[in-house]
Amino acid sequence: MKSRILLSIFGMFLLGLFFLASCQSPEVTSAKVYFQQNNIPAAEEQLLIALEKEPANPEVPFLLAVKVYMEQKEWLKAKKYLEKVIEIDPNYVYPIGNVKVDDQLKRLWAEVHTQGANLFNEAIKAILPIEKDSLLNEAAARFQLALDIRDTELATYNGLIKCYYMMQENEKIIGLAEKALNKGLFDEDVMMYYTQVLFDQGEKEKAVTTLNDILAEHHDAIKLQEQRIQFLLNMDRLDEAREIAKQLTLEYPTDVDIMYLLAFIYYKLGDFESAQYEFKKVLIENPDDYQVLHSIANSAFQAEDWYSSEEYARRMVELDPENPAGYQILWKALFNQGRREEAEEYRQIEKSLR
Repeated sequence: MKSRILLSIFGMFLLGLFFLASCQSPEVTSAKVYFQQNNIPAAEEQLLIALEKEPANPEVPFLLAVKVYMEQKEWLKAKKYLEKVIEIDPNYVYPIGNVKVDDQLKRLWAEVHTQGANLFNEAIKAILPIEKDSLLNEAAARFQLALDIRDTELATYNGLIKCYYMMQENEKIIGLAEKALNKGLFDEDVMMYYTQVLFDQGEKEKAVTTLNDILAEHHDAIKLQEQRIQFLLNMDRLDEAREIAKQLTLEYPTDVDIMYLLAFIYYKLGDFESAQYEFKKVLIENPDDYQVLHSIANSAFQAEDWYSSEEYARRMVELDPENPAGYQILWKALFNQGRREEAEEYRQIEKSLR
């Protein structure tokens, strides 16, 4: 009895194998044998014949993409045949390992993107300009190829625009950023480089308008918020810059860069007391920041607060005794207090350091 059952099962197994083989063209079967023998060119030849005979079989372009062209690092051919699979059957899953086509496209993109990222990192470290330029060009080419494979990956837009910025390829920066915008994609660095190029090329209103539109949807993009304030400062739209900066200091009370921008706006507006107050808030976070000390000392001097000006000028001198800027504010503050002999002493030190 047992032998009959075993014979029956074995017979069904053989029948199943026959059925599977009969579902495949001989070319696909041959290609799989060639894969086992690591004879990729022969497998490719058989699969291309099979594709003509079985144009509706998604397995054929899948094998061409994954087993042939990805192995040979022919990335665009691999992409072409993976897209062919999707065209035939959008839900196709390769049965051995349940491999999805989209996963292979991601794998393909990741391989090329990583090559670009590695080249970019080498370019950053390169010392010789000719070597840096060569590596940046190679990195940009890899990133562009990665975008040709998957044009919705933000990491690649980010890497490519940094290459273009370092290469001073402004038109390419604009083209790439506008491509991202047209696809509804957002990356803070991409938009920052884009609007900076627009601003530097004289398209200042367009740069600010673009930032306004972006920030309406991405309010928490703090680098772009700061960039917009700096653009407005440059355009002498000080009241507008102040209102934005004041609101941001309420929303981000620990952001030192926003504090500093607000302080600087007050200084530009001639509101030296408010500037001094904001600069002091920055100083709490950066007690040894020479530039902040200089801003406070100068704001106090402009506000005719000679004693505060003296205090912060002395801290400047203590922090950097070889810098004449601290002595200049110090002697002027002392002079306005009527301490003329002491003022003259520091004035002479300032002169000797220039």
